[in-house]
Amino acid sequence: MDRSITPESVLSSVVRITEQRSQQHLEDSLVSTLADLAGLAFCGICRPTHATTGIYIDYVAVTAHDGFAPPEQMTEIGTDTLLLECLATGGTRAVPQPDGSMRRALAIVDDRGTVCAFLVTLSPAGRTEQLGLIGGFAAIYRNYLAILRDAARDTLTGLKNRKTFDENFSRIVANSRHLEVPFTDDRRHRHLAGEHHWLGIIDIDHFKRVNDTFGHVFGDEVLLLMAALMRKAFRGEDLLFRFGGEEFVVLLAPTVFTNAAAVFKRFRATVAAFAFPQVGKVTVSIGFVRIQSDDLPSVAIGSADKALYYAKEHGRDQVGSYEQLLDDGKLTPEEDHAVGDMELF
Repeated sequence: MDRSITPESVLSSVVRITEQRSQQHLEDSLVSTLADLAGLAFCGICRPTHATTGIYIDYVAVTAHDGFAPPEQMTEIGTDTLLLECLATGGTRAVPQPDGSMRRALAIVDDRGTVCAFLVTLSPAGRTEQLGLIGGFAAIYRNYLAILRDAARDTLTGLKNRKTFDENFSRIVANSRHLEVPFTDDRRHRHLAGEHHWLGIIDIDHFKRVNDTFGHVFGDEVLLLMAALMRKAFRGEDLLFRFGGEEFVVLLAPTVFTNAAAVFKRFRATVAAFAFPQVGKVTVSIGFVRIQSDDLPSVAIGSADKALYYAKEHGRDQVGSYEQLLDDGKLTPEEDHAVGDMELF
């Protein structure tokens, strides 16, 4: 921690950080390097997660010295006025501690103007804060996140692409643990109480006919307009993906079942009412499912897919809830929902 700071050491550290190719490795490397260079007692990156019960903070990367233990679980931001102020202003705040140390938080703002993370540091008492160094590393983190986001986007629609889905899903599953509520019945069957993350699959009905009839140029325009309608219909904290072709996936931020069902039904109606240039009327079918804290991506996708296929097979232009279809006896958990020779798309 007493290592002297030289231009060479800073440059070497930046090179080491920018060698990372995943966000998690980038964050781990950044906090450990900054803590070493700036002599910090604590350096961490945390992300805010919004729920109706409050805003929760999840530390995703931490380096701690001198007995400062990192938080082990998500905590409600209401107990942390420093982060609350940073979230409100999108800037930097610092608070002296009783022992003379200085706790500082820097908001990391994404390209939509949303605070997506905080860089939190604690400089020991009697040590000069390396403000330039801390601010510089925060800027590196912000810029590198933008590069990673660009690489994670679908080139046509600008939505997140499929290769980033597993990483985002794993983070959501981890964040879902504090939302779990007690249950007395089967977890999939008849249990929709409380707030949860939700996964929805949106599929454009008869999209092959659009390409065959009007050509791929107008087909691409339908996909672009569909992505634009999704951005308007869903919240900023909801994650939107294009899985390829005419299939899109939405990961809803925590909400109750009735709200999740309402937002998917509202989006279906919005698409049906929209006049697509040259093509005219286009409809979508949607299947959605609750995400549980022990789900694998394949499990959630498979369940939502069954609800989607049910909607396709029963008239299209409708929304199906996996849990509700189970409750109504229209699907069974073990059902291998064969599509057969029916044209679904």
